[in-house]
Amino acid sequence: MKACAIIPAFDMDATDPRTQAYIELASAMVVKTLRQGGDHFHFVVDWRDPDTAIGSVYSEGVAEPHVTQLADVDALTSRVAQSVNPNGCLGTTIRSIATCRAVTFGFDGQAFLCLRHEDDAPVSPDPSLVRVNEDYDYLTQTDYFDGWIRTAVNGS
Repeated sequence: MKACAIIPAFDMDATDPRTQAYIELASAMVVKTLRQGGDHFHFVVDWRDPDTAIGSVYSEGVAEPHVTQLADVDALTSRVAQSVNPNGCLGTTIRSIATCRAVTFGFDGQAFLCLRHEDDAPVSPDPSLVRVNEDYDYLTQTDYFDGWIRTAVNGS
């Protein structure tokens, strides 16, 4: 596996018009990268307390894992946009069960992609909004993303 990061090229601010443009462009880049080669087997594990909505604050020892399929491109795009938005509440890990491609999100609008070695890294069509850092040493040959999914599904 190799890693790359999609990062805002400016300091995001709720009043800056570039912020929404960044969210839209970064989301499109993440979705395109995850769905390379027709991959549409994406899932996310949401930890939440029983009978609470996605994105709710959860309690340690009470929260349960909920697996959500994101095969529909609109559902995937919406989830990525909410996760890449620093004011959003859905910063989870999205993973393909077919290719093991995954993305997790930082608190400042970053998207960290874990890709197969043969995958193409995304290319920013607008470097004034989005930077792409190829951080292949960051996650190379680790099970960083695997551990989160395995724990959520198996509870171990």
